[in-house]
Amino acid sequence: MTLDAQAPFAEVLRHEDLHTEEEASHYSSTIWQLQIDDGLIVDYSSFELADAAGFDAQALIEDDHERCQAEAQWLATEGARGLLSPSAALPGSISLTLFGARVCVPWNTTTELASSIPAQRLTTGHPPSGLTAKVRYFGQPEPLLEAYLQVRHDD
Repeated sequence: MTLDAQAPFAEVLRHEDLHTEEEASHYSSTIWQLQIDDGLIVDYSSFELADAAGFDAQALIEDDHERCQAEAQWLATEGARGLLSPSAALPGSISLTLFGARVCVPWNTTTELASSIPAQRLTTGHPPSGLTAKVRYFGQPEPLLEAYLQVRHDD
């Protein structure tokens, strides 16, 4: 999940290696809004926060997910319910990963189970125009990470 509407499209464009506006125009998806009211969500939403927690900031946006998956498993065993992290596909966006199974329930439902998440469909459509130019595709550097590493190195 993401905290903005462009990042889900960016994740798909990156995963499917769709680099042009023409290629992106053939993809369509539904964007959902979820109401998350969960307990312990670990905040690695910035490279600084991940480093401060002892997790290598570079691992957050690596093309290989192994270190992030191992960290998520460890966090879950420690009681975490999810994790905020930078989007690997759209620099400046934040992703939310929830651990464990979840079930969508109607928007105005009072949830009684931790696995229930009120959800509603917002829209179905194509990626916004111009998004392909903002996507960080596999193998490309992440400009915000590079800037963070440079500042950290200068300190």
